[in-house]
Amino acid sequence: MQVITKFKSRYEAIQKTLNAMDVKGLTRFLAIFDLVYCRLFIHCTYEEYLQYKFYNFKNRYRKNFMLTYHQRNFMRYLNTPGFTLFKYKFYLHIPHHYAREIILAPACGVDTFLSFVKKHGTIVTKPDGGSYGRDIKIFHYTTDEEAIAFLRSLTENTVCEEFIRQHEVMEQLNPSSVNTIRILSLRKNDEIIITSASLRTAADGDHLVDNMRKGGIGAQVDVETGIVYTYGYDYAGNKYIVHPITGCSFMGLQIPNWDKAIDLVKNAHSEIPECDYLGWDIAITQDGADIIEANTAPGPMLTQFMDLIPKGEAVLPLLKKRIRTKIGPNNTKPSRRTIRPKKTKK
Repeated sequence: MQVITKFKSRYEAIQKTLNAMDVKGLTRFLAIFDLVYCRLFIHCTYEEYLQYKFYNFKNRYRKNFMLTYHQRNFMRYLNTPGFTLFKYKFYLHIPHHYAREIILAPACGVDTFLSFVKKHGTIVTKPDGGSYGRDIKIFHYTTDEEAIAFLRSLTENTVCEEFIRQHEVMEQLNPSSVNTIRILSLRKNDEIIITSASLRTAADGDHLVDNMRKGGIGAQVDVETGIVYTYGYDYAGNKYIVHPITGCSFMGLQIPNWDKAIDLVKNAHSEIPECDYLGWDIAITQDGADIIEANTAPGPMLTQFMDLIPKGEAVLPLLKKRIRTKIGPNNTKPSRRTIRPKKTKK
């Protein structure tokens, strides 16, 4: 019975994909063959086949796309599983690379928390093990009593951060959220190289975070120059020539302090031998750049969806070699337990 259910599910997925492609007759038969081939040998999902328009490309091109299949293996063969899972613990590895002050509540105690909020006035709080920008809040200090009440209301480990003041250019894009850059870095032959970069921003003025899974807009950034070279896109496939709230153009936008952002990522990653491949969320500040967080299993869609250019040419050969030899980072045997990214509802 389980086999029949599984077969039915795959059949329906194939039919849905073919209907979206709007192919018929002999073309439909050839599309089925190509779809199944890509599923078996390139490891793309039916959704990815459509997202990246694999039907338009030859194998030598599409084999360099990073896919969900690869994402599931990043943490096992390229990184120590769960190394970035808890934000405060990761921060303690490289605190000197952060440009803002961070504490962990309620473990910090009342006196430390009061001193922290009085000093900064406005702080950002987020669950220590949270993801996708969930439950991020802003707290404004008014009185000691209110601050203590807020501290006692925390039911889990909560990261409390000094509020980031982003660069005015990033502020003009969308002042409601901290608009970040996702920068992917790879350790290759004892050198840290940057494989891609993407701009993210909230699509409206109601969200504090720029997460693409929450309806955010992304655009691709040229690694060498820091200039945005695509229009903005959301995961529903909508194109934005300008930001819908502020009217700021995406294409041609020069990210400020770009060299400082790249140097920050390279220097920070060089001090983390436990991970060979990381996705960094970077805020651009008036004086430089700051680390929001890092990810051991960065999603492949953000960095390839906007321009349909595969970004796996540097990292996939290393990953495939590690899988083949069953060797993880630092020539260690990878953990059998692979922490898989949580599936999100569409």
